[in-house]
Amino acid sequence: MSLLQVTNLTIGFPTRPRVVDGVSLSIETGEVIGVSGPSGCGKTTLALSLMGLLPADTDVSGSIRFSGRELREMHESDLEAVRGAQIGLVFQESALALNPVLTVGSQIADVVRAHERCSRAQATERARAALTEVGFGYERSRVFGAYPHELSGGQRQRILIAQATVCRPALVIADEPVASLDDASRADVLALIRGLTERFGTSFLLITHSAAVLASSADRVIEMSAGKVVERTRPARASVSLAASRMSKPAQIPAASEPIVEIIGLEKSYQRRRLFGTTEPAIKALNGIDLTIVRGSTVGLAGRSGCGKSTLARCIAALEQADAGEIRINGTDIARLGDRALLPYRNQVQIIFQDSSAALNPRFTALDIVSEAMVIQDIGTAVERRDRSAELMTQVGLSPDRLQSRPREFSGGERQRLAIARALAVSPRLLILDEAFSGLDLVTRERIVRLLIELQATHGLTYVCISHDIDLLARFTTNIVVMHEGQISAPSRSFVPEGAVA
Repeated sequence: MSLLQVTNLTIGFPTRPRVVDGVSLSIETGEVIGVSGPSGCGKTTLALSLMGLLPADTDVSGSIRFSGRELREMHESDLEAVRGAQIGLVFQESALALNPVLTVGSQIADVVRAHERCSRAQATERARAALTEVGFGYERSRVFGAYPHELSGGQRQRILIAQATVCRPALVIADEPVASLDDASRADVLALIRGLTERFGTSFLLITHSAAVLASSADRVIEMSAGKVVERTRPARASVSLAASRMSKPAQIPAASEPIVEIIGLEKSYQRRRLFGTTEPAIKALNGIDLTIVRGSTVGLAGRSGCGKSTLARCIAALEQADAGEIRINGTDIARLGDRALLPYRNQVQIIFQDSSAALNPRFTALDIVSEAMVIQDIGTAVERRDRSAELMTQVGLSPDRLQSRPREFSGGERQRLAIARALAVSPRLLILDEAFSGLDLVTRERIVRLLIELQATHGLTYVCISHDIDLLARFTTNIVVMHEGQISAPSRSFVPEGAVA
């Protein structure tokens, strides 16, 4: 008997009747099954259905049997006992999956205490061990006591993996678990997956766009398209680079000589406070950053999770206030401007966040999301805003027929494209992409890269692209800056990969 047996599963939303269309699959004990396919093909919806986490208005038919039991017939209280203890889930977007008012260590320990009889001290020790397993090592004590907002996106993703595996469930559903991790952390997590299957017989349903991750980790691969299973393969165990498949290199835009952003001596620390006014040593996220971004260029920002990349991006976008230093945009130091004086610069700099779900209002339709800034600034008529929104959705590969769909009806990759469309709505001069490509399949990623290159040529845009994907940075950016522990450890430099045409 298979550990998991899915038979003729069909799932529909009110605005999309067949997101998953007659899917059947099985997973044996100790087996890693990879699920791949373009953004929006139904992968994440399939994963959520296995845990009984779909919205109440979802139409579901078919069978989901786990260890011989029909999950679709189980009462919610019985399902709660299965989640976490017998089936673990690693969500694609960590910002929504973690409770913002609890430390991450306590959230991992709570999973242990919810499903096993143990003392608080024993649960805490299990949680600390889980943090070590996902690669925190010497950082374990600091990370254990941190709140989610104090960690980078890649660090939060590792927390989710620790949370999903701490109780040694029989099956772990991992939705893009390594997409936002640096190479070292990604290798650690993939080694952890193989180790759990070998030591404990843990099975994995591994959802990813990366062919290299599938080739190095999966025993079988299921390819999905338009809600259906279109191919089943068995990848060869081979030494495959974990870098993403190479894209064709787009023609780079010659950079102008004048800077659009000048950063001088930028510093930012976070003071962690606890109950009763107690404080802990400050964490220095940025430590004397000097950086010039030339108008019309595409700057890549790389470095390990937690090195300060996203903090730097938020400071440039005036979403965080620096402790010291200058951020000059078109010659004006915005670090010292008040809210009203900042308004003219809000449109000039737009940021696309790593966790798209946390950045999109769940009550808004796609039309509301894309046109929100235009409404606030009274740009155009209602008809013109709708036409502009439809045009932007088409540009990023989303059907304008889905203008009335809400974020939960889009896949993770589709939500990322929706966030890009929203950022472009106000015609920014500088666009910051914080791991904006991590949830996209290669075809969609290349389409959006080419769109951004075309917009850069037409409108003279400047980009800062934050990514762990060195292959992407090499082929999309004109310069790469490497950060380490809040500092620039490698200077900005022109980067032309071997064999590419500059």
